[in-house]
Amino acid sequence: MGVNEILARSILQKSGIPGVSFVINPYTGCVHGCVYCYARFMKRFTGHAEPWGAFLDAKVNAPDLLKRQLENRKTPLTEEVFLSSVTDPYLPAEKQYQLTRRILEVLLEYQTPISILTKSELVLRDIDLLRQFKRCSVGLSMMTTDDAMASRFEPYASLPSQRIRALKTLKESGVYTYAFLSPYLPRVSNIEHLFEGLQGAIDEIGIEALNVRACNWAGVEKILKEHFPKLLPGYKQLARDDLYWDQLEQQAHYLIESYRLTFMGFFRH
Repeated sequence: MGVNEILARSILQKSGIPGVSFVINPYTGCVHGCVYCYARFMKRFTGHAEPWGAFLDAKVNAPDLLKRQLENRKTPLTEEVFLSSVTDPYLPAEKQYQLTRRILEVLLEYQTPISILTKSELVLRDIDLLRQFKRCSVGLSMMTTDDAMASRFEPYASLPSQRIRALKTLKESGVYTYAFLSPYLPRVSNIEHLFEGLQGAIDEIGIEALNVRACNWAGVEKILKEHFPKLLPGYKQLARDDLYWDQLEQQAHYLIESYRLTFMGFFRH
């Protein structure tokens, strides 16, 4: 799959995500192939004929554009900037384009507070920059600690074992780290295994319930049929069962207290 080089009109954008003021997405599209991804709704706005996961746009002017946007502000940007909201900032193309790294260099110049969320161990490449921010948090998202299981649902992302090692390396280097258990798949994800596997690697944790109300159900259903057919009957109903998520959230609070972690929140759809 080729990468389209495009010129963005704006790169620092206000966010509609609760608790997030600004977002930066250096790329449009994603190639991790996560079957549960609900960001595919973005295709309504991108103008691409290809299916979600089959295209990637690199906003090649993003670092220079960000520099101009920050220079033109009347006051310094003191609110946290999130990388990224609808695409991973460390996709394989980042090795070539280095847009995320160059964006970080600009943000570091202004000491803008940042938070990063990725599924890629490539984030370690920029640890030299991340350590220099006065306010910086880096999270890696995962739905399981089982590498084989993950490869069925998110075939082109870094393996969970690689992500956990990345979190440990970041934390050992003094970077504030968090894990985002997203999405939590009923009967597939295991909350106790996740907490155990992340022990010593993170400062904070958040959990997001599987969203089956978006246009992602067909992908999830396909993998369940192929690999976990016994789980499929009633699965969609279970994912919408408030009682199930209530019990999981209660268990999460117990584990968070036991592991002495900060709780980011339990997010439902």
